Amino acid sequence: MSLTLRLGLAICLAVLVAGCSTIENRIQSNPQIYGSLSPSDQGLVRSGRIRNGLSKSAVFLAWGRPDHIHCGNRRGRQYEAWVYTMTRNEVVPEFYPSFYDFGYYRRPGYWPYPRYSRFYGGFYGPLFSPFPDDIISYEVPYKTAFFENERCTGWEYVR
Repeated sequence: MSLTLRLGLAICLAVLVAGCSTIENRIQSNPQIYGSLSPSDQGLVRSGRIRNGLSKSAVFLAWGRPDHIHCGNRRGRQYEAWVYTMTRNEVVPEFYPSFYDFGYYRRPGYWPYPRYSRFYGGFYGPLFSPFPDDIISYEVPYKTAFFENERCTGWEYVR
């Protein structure tokens, strides 16, 4: 690999890392919001925790921008829910039935080349699948903050 290519990759990586949103970055870019909080709330925000009664801006400093915002009506009052998600990946081998002895219909020894037929399912075997369709990605909520009248009224963590 040439020196120019290595340098270019290093610069791209540095830019990506610098662009990540952290608590410190959010505090530095919003010092007026952080300064308006009480010292105990500043400690909560700095540690990434929230409490009932915090403003939306304080929750933003602590948790960042939500992935989804849901609005609704609960007990006759308007509320807003900030949902934070993470991506979960699962490998589901043999998920799609297909030709050439891949998928649900694998049979040992069916691969047309005898030297590879000793592996289950032919050359690729049960541990490796060449198909990207065998990996399923989906979003899973892991924490939610609830607001009424611009104040936090509760939160939950999903395990």
